[in-house]
Amino acid sequence: MKITILGCSGSVTPGYNTTSILINGHTLIDAGSAASVLTEKALSGIRTILLTHSHIDHIKELPFIIDTLYSLGTTGTTIWGSEKTIEALKTHVFNGLIWPDMKELDAEEGFVRLKILPSSEIVIENITVQAVSVDHIAGSVGYILSDNGNKVFFSGDAGYQQSMFERIGHLGDDLKALFIEVSFPDRMQHIAKVSRHLTPGSIRQGIKGRVGTSTRVIAYHIKPKHLEEVISELSPEIEYIVGGEEFTF
Repeated sequence: MKITILGCSGSVTPGYNTTSILINGHTLIDAGSAASVLTEKALSGIRTILLTHSHIDHIKELPFIIDTLYSLGTTGTTIWGSEKTIEALKTHVFNGLIWPDMKELDAEEGFVRLKILPSSEIVIENITVQAVSVDHIAGSVGYILSDNGNKVFFSGDAGYQQSMFERIGHLGDDLKALFIEVSFPDRMQHIAKVSRHLTPGSIRQGIKGRVGTSTRVIAYHIKPKHLEEVISELSPEIEYIVGGEEFTF
């Protein structure tokens, strides 16, 4: 499984892009920056977009990705999200006011399909994908991706939730990487709790006794203005990313 971090920041500022993570060249997790980072050729290879939720930093370049695919005549791309996320896209984005209505583009007839995630797993190429409910806005999910027995967990935006960390712990040694959001430093724990985000301290609490040394823990979605402070508070064994990194699991 090849993972390319196109963007992973919790806000936009020069040099930092919002979340878009490319898997094996054909699948995106979130659409915060792909159109700004990828070439047209690379964008034309995208067949699946997995949305974690509908906040603007995770969907803001989705219209421009679709625009590029449309102009290139690329068909067969599927956008997956929870029922709440897909409803938000249809009602508030692709509504003929903010961006053209998807139906006007014949988007659900083979060009681009909007599909609601099932409770069961889905298979994309050779990767099995399982959506996991997380504590953020209604309909927010994280994703477990499995390839040849190797599992990678992407939290999406998520507040502290015991059940999420228990699910992570149950993956055991099969979990090769945990990409976990951390938006605020510990001194902003109240803001993190209210907005349903994590801090370095809440990550330590969540993974303690649940994640072994065989799992790489990688923090992302750090707010750029708090970057140095958050990094200084992360445990030594926790890595962090800012965009541009590549991983193979």
